[in-house]
Amino acid sequence: MSEELIGLIGDHGPLALFGILAINCLGVPFPTTLLLLALGSFVGQGEMAFWPLLLWGLAGMALGDNGGYLLGRLAGTAVTRRLAGRPRAAATIARAERLVQRWGGLGVFFSRWLLSPLAPWVNLATGTARYPWPRFALWELLGGALWLGLYLGLGMLFSRSVHNLSLVLGNLTWFLIFALAAALLAWRLLARLRKARRPAAKR
Repeated sequence: MSEELIGLIGDHGPLALFGILAINCLGVPFPTTLLLLALGSFVGQGEMAFWPLLLWGLAGMALGDNGGYLLGRLAGTAVTRRLAGRPRAAATIARAERLVQRWGGLGVFFSRWLLSPLAPWVNLATGTARYPWPRFALWELLGGALWLGLYLGLGMLFSRSVHNLSLVLGNLTWFLIFALAAALLAWRLLARLRKARRPAAKR
């Protein structure tokens, strides 16, 4: 898949990256981490220019993220109900909702570059929660700029070993997702235990 996407960008330039990231941010799974690392390696080798990739990529990402937010704002409840019958999708949406409830705009920021597999669901959950759009757009833009600059920069720095680096970063991302889910579960369990102890203490 990543080879086809790289070939598409090679044929049509940064405008193709705009389209790929816009679609990806709406929830279509593309190997964007590997793609950005590979593009960064081409920049490091002098075959592509950095700034057009960054700016077009950021514009495409902003379009997709804000589209997901708008979908959540207009029809988020209906979409959530429709996906409730799919256990994996329902669990992912629940994690995204907890992230937004707990961290607000910072949840959007971190999901965009640190927990990127959750980002489309966080966009939907943020719109459904009617989080103020200007704040969403600001946090999304900051997180997206960091995400694009980080992976393109890493690709430039490690242009000779991009594949190995992508495997390490991919494993780290999923580890952080599971760690966050475990931390949220532990927090909820502790909150329930505290509530259960209060009536017992009054007796």
